[in-house]
This record gives sequence, structure tokens and C-alpha cells, in this order.
Amino acid sequence: MDSAFLSQRLSTASIPARERLPMWREVFGQAMVRIDIEPAADTPFHAEGTLCALPGAAYASVFASPVRVTRTHCLIAADPAEMLYLITADAPLEIKQGGQEHILAPGDSIFVRGGEVSAIACPSRSRFTNIAIALDDLRAFYSDADDLAMRVVPRQNDLLGLLHAYVDMLRLRAAAAAGAAGPLVAGHIRDLIAAIAAGDIDGPPLPEQPGVKAARLRAIKAEVARRLCDPHLGAEDVARRCAISPRYVRRLFQEEGSSFSAHVLGHRLDRAHRLLLHPGQTSGTISAIAYACGFGDLSYFNRTFRRRFGMTPSDLRGKSA
Repeated sequence: MDSAFLSQRLSTASIPARERLPMWREVFGQAMVRIDIEPAADTPFHAEGTLCALPGAAYASVFASPVRVTRTHCLIAADPAEMLYLITADAPLEIKQGGQEHILAPGDSIFVRGGEVSAIACPSRSRFTNIAIALDDLRAFYSDADDLAMRVVPRQNDLLGLLHAYVDMLRLRAAAAAGAAGPLVAGHIRDLIAAIAAGDIDGPPLPEQPGVKAARLRAIKAEVARRLCDPHLGAEDVARRCAISPRYVRRLFQEEGSSFSAHVLGHRLDRAHRLLLHPGQTSGTISAIAYACGFGDLSYFNRTFRRRFGMTPSDLRGKSA
């Protein structure tokens, strides 16, 4: 989100009906939050809400007629920093990201990564609350930040209630978050989201014996290696197959100085690198290799590959030809 929009309130109420959607799509969708917006039902479009952007954090409260919003490759590329979103609504939401689909119950919240393609649809009028923090900032405080996408936080979570109460207070007193107080307010939001992320999954404590931990970690990594090419591979599924809790899986990687998602991504990139470096092993296109290595999003594959190896997949294939 662009920090130029420190505090904005928008409404389509005074705009002619035929101009409402184009205005909201251009001003709120494209310029402010970088999403594409389409009406989800054959009803007149209406929306109103408040957006506040802070250093490394932002929040929005929007009431809208039925809509479908998407984050496309083009809109993702226009964002200078990858954000993590915590989304809540007072009506059911249909959410898709990374090959996963979920129907979010009213009042529950869900994490969505801003750096990956996503789609959210609401078939009825509803009020959305969208809280965002920079993913890089969260990583410094919560090592499993990359594993949060599509994780649901139930509405009964006390910390979630505290976060929403804090954001509601800020929404009513937007001027208090301006100026020098901005970084402090953003830090409070980040700390609350980190606490929610760290505490919303119950699980048994980690065994104290180092040998047990090492054996568990080996079993987890073996399961990851066996199913590396499955685009739906996740910590929850691996934990179920290894008869342990997802929290245990994440904590084991955390103690190793890594995370589950970083381990999976690294091995997928290494596999793709080997296949691209030795073209005799495969005649597939770059996209086919990416999908065969478990990547469901070609843009994400290209971006992470370049970050890891300092060149694009096509650059590497050209050098090895």
C-alpha cells in the first residue's frame, strides 16, 4: 500500500451509479490497495470505507455490495514490499490462494500473502476489515511468517479481538496514528499479529530429548522430499502423516534456524535448477519444469529463482544450451 495515502475515507454514495465501480476500482483498488474489483452479483455497486497506511502496516474497513477481488501478477509486481493480510468479514468469504480454497465463516480471520495471486469473493453485502503488515518486518519477530498463508484464526481468539478493537480505535482517531506516532502504531499492529500467529495453534510441547527431535526432523524432511512436487504440500499434511502437530513441525524447523516453507522452497528451487542446468534430463518448457517441481505460480517461481541464484530460469537455460 502506498504511504502517500496516510488516511483516506471514500464513498460512492454521491457518485452516479454507472461511475461508481470504475471510480472505486481505479482509486481504491488500483492506486491504494492494488486489487482488481468486480461485482459478484447483478446489483448496483456501492462501497464506502476508511483506509490508513502506516510505515510497514495498513488497515482498511470497507462496507461493500457483493464483490470479487483479485490480486494479479501485474498488481503484485507494482507493490514495492510484500504484505501479509489478515482478512475478516461479517459474511462468508470464498478465498483462493496457492492452490487452496477456503470458505471463511463470518467473524473468523484468515492470513493471505500479498506476493501471491489470490481471489476473494463475497456473495452478499458485508463489511470487511483488512489489516496488513510488511512480511519482512514480521519475519524478524516470527520465524514461521512464510507459513501463515491461508491459516484461519477463529473469531473466539482473544488476541484477534484485541487487534480488531485496537484497529477500530485507530479508525475513529486516525489523526492519532499520523506523524511521529505512525511507527509506534505500526509496531503495535505487528506485535499483535505476531502474537496471534504464534499462539493460535494448539499442540503438545516439544520433546526435550535431542535424539527424538532429530529423528522427527529427519522423518519430516523425508516426507517433504517424497512429496516435493505436490503443489498442495503443507505443514499440516506433513504433520498428519508423521503423527505430530503442525506446531511441532514448525518449531523443529525454527530451532534449526529455518522454517517449513523456506525448506520446501529451497529444495524445489534446487530441483528446478538441476533440471534447467542439464537440459538433456528434460525436454520440458520452463513452465513445465516449474509445475513439475511443485510451483503453482510461474511468476512466484521466476521471482524466487532469481533471488536464490542471481539469474532467471531462462538465463540459466541459455547458459547451459
